[in-house]
Amino acid sequence: MQYEPTPLRRAISHYGWLALTLLFVTGAGAAEPYLLSVSDKITVKVVEWKAGESTFEELTALGGEYTIGADGQTSFPFVGATQGAGQTVTELATTLGGKLQQALGLPVAPDVTIEITTYGPVYVSGDVNTPGGYPFAPGMTVIKALTLAGGERRTADAASRPERELLTTSGALDVLKEEHLRLLVRRARLDAELAGTETIALPPELADVEAAKSLLAAEQAIMLAHQRQMTAQTTSLDGEVALLTRQIETFEQKRTAMEQQLAQAQEQLAKITQLSDDGLALASRVTSLETSVADLQSRLLDIDTASLQAHQDIGVAERERSQLGDVRVSDLTLERQTVDGEIAELALKITNQSALLQEAAVYSGVQVQTGGTLPTYSYAIIRDGQEIAADESTAVHAGDVITARLTLSPEGTTGQPQPTSAEATP
Repeated sequence: MQYEPTPLRRAISHYGWLALTLLFVTGAGAAEPYLLSVSDKITVKVVEWKAGESTFEELTALGGEYTIGADGQTSFPFVGATQGAGQTVTELATTLGGKLQQALGLPVAPDVTIEITTYGPVYVSGDVNTPGGYPFAPGMTVIKALTLAGGERRTADAASRPERELLTTSGALDVLKEEHLRLLVRRARLDAELAGTETIALPPELADVEAAKSLLAAEQAIMLAHQRQMTAQTTSLDGEVALLTRQIETFEQKRTAMEQQLAQAQEQLAKITQLSDDGLALASRVTSLETSVADLQSRLLDIDTASLQAHQDIGVAERERSQLGDVRVSDLTLERQTVDGEIAELALKITNQSALLQEAAVYSGVQVQTGGTLPTYSYAIIRDGQEIAADESTAVHAGDVITARLTLSPEGTTGQPQPTSAEATP
């Protein structure tokens, strides 16, 4: 009899990964689920539960990387073209699981998980420095897309319109500040995990920053997911140790019973051997008993081998359990060091960008007054063939075309830029 815990451990590990993925999706992104769009690349994993073997099996032939086509659909093996654009990854996974169940005749729909590997690009056109396609990222706005495209295009009168430099520099500074804010909240989450606390303490310098609250909620969801994963792994190893311990107890009971049987067989063999020597028993009877004794001794050896294997597996599981915390602390410490470096780098960039903004304001020497004659930019988003009016803070979707248009006011109107004696207000 031999013990083999490997399939159980693999199944628990795989299922734990699936649960963590779902926790992250539902916890951190449930407020505004992303809708798939044309040109998005997704990675699909299909896992089937084998009830007879009590294991999960990944159907690698059905998984892989797919792209949402221009018609909003993507083609999957055994299923064919399936609408992906306009759906969340959860909705598409549910649809795909149901279709696979029907197409393959499965009693239960397989578990399908979908991850977005690459978002479709956004396109910036019009009066910008470098029009073209740029990678989309969740949370992108018009001003961020314009920053990727180098900001609004400087025309021939740029030298006489230094105020435009304020807009470009200010937009780039806003992007840096937002990333800096995200890293500060992320570092607070890492500190909370290292300290073993249940909640994340918001850094004092972010107490009055409204955007920090939503970022804190997302990081809190990530931390809870990590805690649940750690608890699930520990519980799994504890259960494995308990199961192995029960098996060892069973082996001991079987060994005791087997030893009793062996003692009786050996006693009977001794008596029959004596009778055979005296010519009162057949030699074949002696041979039969010797075979029985040898069989019992072999079965005892099998029990001892299985018991030894179970003890070794308990040692492995206990070592893994004791190392879980150390490995997690090591990973968190390394991640925090990386975040500290990124924060320091961003702080330097923010300082430099702030200096550029100050220089641009002083150089322009103007305050932009309402109703003035300065050139203005208007923005629009072309989405699904329709043009939507937008401003700098309008959210952008993957596949959008953002256009920037420069409008010059008629000469000779009132509201000229007013010079200041010191700095200008951008």
